[in-house]
Amino acid sequence: MLRRLIHFCYTIVLSCMLYNCVEPFDATTGDFESALVIDALITDEMKHQEINLSRAFRLEEETAGAESNATVRVVDGMQNEYVFEEIGPGQYVSVNMFAAQPNITYQLSVTTSEGSVYESDQVVLPKKTPMDDLYAAAETNDQNVEGVAILVDTFDPDGESQYYRFDYEETFKIIPPFWNPMEFVIISEDPVFIVPQPRTQEERVCFKTVRSVSLILGDTSGFSEDRLTRFPVRFLARDDYIIAHRYSILVKQYVISREAYVFYETLNEFSGLESIFSENQPGFFNGNITPQSNPREKVVGFFDVSSVDERRIFFNHEDFFPEDLIPAFAVDCPITTPVDSDFITGVRFRRIEFWAQHTPEDATEGDYKVVPMICGDCTVLGSNIVPDFWVE
Repeated sequence: MLRRLIHFCYTIVLSCMLYNCVEPFDATTGDFESALVIDALITDEMKHQEINLSRAFRLEEETAGAESNATVRVVDGMQNEYVFEEIGPGQYVSVNMFAAQPNITYQLSVTTSEGSVYESDQVVLPKKTPMDDLYAAAETNDQNVEGVAILVDTFDPDGESQYYRFDYEETFKIIPPFWNPMEFVIISEDPVFIVPQPRTQEERVCFKTVRSVSLILGDTSGFSEDRLTRFPVRFLARDDYIIAHRYSILVKQYVISREAYVFYETLNEFSGLESIFSENQPGFFNGNITPQSNPREKVVGFFDVSSVDERRIFFNHEDFFPEDLIPAFAVDCPITTPVDSDFITGVRFRRIEFWAQHTPEDATEGDYKVVPMICGDCTVLGSNIVPDFWVE
């Protein structure tokens, strides 16, 4: 999530620096200066901590290049060293599980395969503040759209937290509207003979999990007390198909430093189209990581150490809108009657699903009524494995 925003902002800002961004421009990059992008968050959760390294990419490119074969480690104020190993391109995970502890400093060190060294400032774990409540409520948003708001209440009576970041992981049930217990099976190739037979796996009920991609920030520094009330984390429109059946959301609350908050807030401002294409460009901005080998090198990122609390809730569409029909499915589902090669191709390449068999009165049409596969097989959109945490 953070890497995606950093790449986007960095390439836009760099291009604006090169071309001044006063007049309209084509979104392509001329001269390009590569920058290491570091996405590093250590928490007080006992787990294998993760750090991601990549390279900023040009506007015309769609993905970032992973920074592989780097040496990554975190050293604390007690001289404990936590070594990270690369388990996927640019993805580094601590060899041993550990959790950040209070009143101890932590520092990140990265050495690339080319020998460039980057180090972060020393940072300390902020105070842990648990969420008071996570709940859903029927609301109308600022765009006058009715729906369900996911809200957080949190309070630090000592007034020491003040800066918060939230992310979420949502999971929802998928039930395709034209599921049938029968599916097409090719039982002969020469000649091709296709018949509907009972399904051999679960394809009616599936689940899909999606992680948040935006930076959700909360700040109580200007309030009379360190309290967030009805703080919005997510909004789901009343007719959003992901809440058609059952929906769950896991929200994580991170207490962060003021420096981290300023960095994330700046990143949010850069990611807005209005600020990106305005004439007033603030230029490159730094986090708390600096190059040691060559001070002129660019590095984008922030080494963050945060305390975390999390909560999960479930709800059904009918809990808030009992008078409604369930929201429409993700796509339109036309019923068709393909014949000959179209029918064979559709079955062979799993593009269509059985819906019904024609009656004798339909002799001029194909043998079967079919729907697009997505409308009859839930595994197109999700997994048929029930998540361990799922509760009906």
